[in-house]
Amino acid sequence: MPHLTTSAGIQWEYRMDQPDHSDDLATIVFLHGWGVDRRIWRQQVKYFSESFRVLTVDLPGHGKTSWQPMNLEGFARQFIELIERIEARPFTAVGSSLGGLFFLKVYSIHAALFDRFIFVGSMPKFAKSEEYPYGLDIRRIRKLGGQLETSYPSIVNVFFRSLFTKEERESRRYKWLQKFKQKDDVPMKPALASYLDILEAEDLRSVLKEVSQPIQFINGRDDEICCRDTVQYLRECCP
Repeated sequence: MPHLTTSAGIQWEYRMDQPDHSDDLATIVFLHGWGVDRRIWRQQVKYFSESFRVLTVDLPGHGKTSWQPMNLEGFARQFIELIERIEARPFTAVGSSLGGLFFLKVYSIHAALFDRFIFVGSMPKFAKSEEYPYGLDIRRIRKLGGQLETSYPSIVNVFFRSLFTKEERESRRYKWLQKFKQKDDVPMKPALASYLDILEAEDLRSVLKEVSQPIQFINGRDDEICCRDTVQYLRECCP
């Protein structure tokens, strides 16, 4: 599997899937969320790589990408270096949860990389506040962080289950995913804890309001975090 080490010492694991003749094709970049890795997009890759260049990347501390402690801006700058070195610009950004927040931070530094955005269960601010009634209660985020110390890696599996509805968890596909995930490398504990701090602290609503590229929001019917009201609010934030 291709990997590339950027200037801060992060060894990025990535994969570019594309048709045989792909010189003039548009590029789609998929970023996963907290606690999973780029393989969560395997069905999307299979479909879109017939007509596009499709790049999937493991975020630092997830999958096969190494970990270096830094803030979200630091990660974003390293990601920009990766994108430019493998010549994957400009691209359509598809970000799930944390992956969408990551893309917004990248946009705040280098907007010209992007053709359009697709946010999947993602938002520019994940922590609730008095003037922002969406996302996660801060106490819940901190509780999850505490559980990493006492119940790791089982808490990662609990989080994975939470991505699916009860009906989906009873399906054959979910059981296959569970079997597939048993072979996964568990994300690094320091990375998971650091990303929870990022989810609590980051507020990129002002960045979302500046995006000039087309934006699409996708959320699950039973998504309790990025619910229908949240998506409506996000649409109102867009220019």
